[in-house]
Parts: sequence; C-alpha cells; structure tokens
Amino acid sequence: MRLPLKGPIVTEGAPFANKLSPCFPCHMAGMKVKEFHSLAVKSVTGIAVAIGLGIGIAAPAFAQPQGVPAPTFASTRNQVSSLPPGTVRYDDLGSPKGGFLLEQRGSMVLLQMDGSGEILTLVPMPGARGDTVFMDYRGRAVLKVTKAGNVVSYLHNEQGAPADPQKGMLPPLSAPAMTAAMDTMRVSAVSELSRLAGHDVTVWGTQSFASTEAFAADALSILVIGVRNANGHAGRAAARIEKVTLRRAKAPRVVLNDGELIIEVNPDDPWGGRVSPDEVTRVLTQSRSAG
Repeated sequence: MRLPLKGPIVTEGAPFANKLSPCFPCHMAGMKVKEFHSLAVKSVTGIAVAIGLGIGIAAPAFAQPQGVPAPTFASTRNQVSSLPPGTVRYDDLGSPKGGFLLEQRGSMVLLQMDGSGEILTLVPMPGARGDTVFMDYRGRAVLKVTKAGNVVSYLHNEQGAPADPQKGMLPPLSAPAMTAAMDTMRVSAVSELSRLAGHDVTVWGTQSFASTEAFAADALSILVIGVRNANGHAGRAAARIEKVTLRRAKAPRVVLNDGELIIEVNPDDPWGGRVSPDEVTRVLTQSRSAG
C-alpha cells in the first residue's frame, strides 16, 4: 500500500488560452464539440456526441471503475458521502509524465499530479448537459467530469485528454502544516485579489484554520473565483475590497462592510459549511448597484 503523500496545498493549474477556458460557466454554453468514450479494453466504440461545453475540443474519456464514481458538482453538495476515504489514481493520456491522484473529501476535491509535492484544491462548477467542470482559483478548467462519469483532463493539454482511472483506492492525500501550505495559498490569493481590485488587498484569518487547511484553501479559491466573476459582471466590483477576513462561524455567510469582505465558513460541516462563488459575486454586485 502506498504511503500518504505530503505536499503544500496550492490552487494553480496549467495555463489555458482564454478562448479555450471561459472564466464563467454561462459562457461555455452554445459551442459544439465532439467527445469520444472508451467503453472497454477489448471492445472500444467511438461515439461522437455533440455537447454544449465550450472548453476546446473534448477528448476521449474513460469510464470510471465500478463502485468509485468520479466527483461531481452534485456529489460535493450531497449531505451524505457515498465515497470511501482515499484517492483514485488516473493515467492522464495528455501528460508525458504519467497522471494524477484525485480525492473527494466531503465537499472538497483535491488533486496531486505525479512527481509534484503540490496539492490543488478544485472548485466544481455545473456545466451544460449535466457535466461538471473543476476549476482552479483563476477560473481555469483543470478537469471535466461528464454526466456519464467520464473524466477529461486539461492539466497538460488545452484541447483535453482522457484520464483513465485505475481500480482500487490509495490512502488519502495528506498535507503539511499551516506554515508551508496555507501561507503559500494566502500569498497567491492576496496577489490575485490585489490585481483584480487595482490596489493592495490584505487577507486575514487563515491562521485559525491550521488544522483544516484544505477547507481554508478551498474557501480562498471560491472567494477569488467569486470576485473574478463579479468584476466580469459589473466592472470593477473588486475595487471596493480593501481587506478580506476568513473566519469560522456556525453557518456560511458573505458580508461586505466598509471595505472589508467577510467570509464565514464552518469546517465542522463539510457539506453545508461552505460559501459559493455565486454568493461572493452576488454580494459584490449588489454593493456596487447600491452605490
């Protein structure tokens, strides 16, 4: 049995061209691409399926092993997890170096590429026709899981490549202490938020999540995506943000008060304790509309 992997949590995947990776799911609709599904090892049938998801050209995708379904937007919102603890290894056919490990931990989805000590937190976004697109905090597509449960990787190929899951489960991913992982994520979030706002933005409160750093990294990813979307919908909505405070609460909530954007989450409730990018976007656009 493979030992648990260690490495800092980050939230940045491979860069994608803007025309291939829309920043918001609603921009993905209306484009026709072809997708081929590999159904078995001995008998492979190519089926061209027109789908409305505009992320380049969808690649062949392999069916998930029976009993270990790939994570989806719906599964990250369910109140009861049907998945056993652990990771599934995927062979990424678009990568010259191998593949990646994928783990759904409650409402969170974590990914670690072969040969990397970094662990990415992915944000699920509902796509067209029941698909799920997993994005990094910059809004770039990393994976797609189709309604049929097939997986396409955009980690090494902008056009998408099939990801072939291996049978069986490996131990869960493990991450290092706050000083290595969360500080890296906080610095990345500060840099992106400052760029979006057009001035320096500070982020506070991550220290209180040292024992649940994956949850905090997930919250920061959601925060940045929500701010990006608000900027796209209403101009420089992010300009109103001077400070971001991440703190624990019984129920998730987003509040903008006198330049401080407060993100309240509950790590003790892995299913209902998260905010969503849409909530962040709504608060910022409403504030801008109110003047």
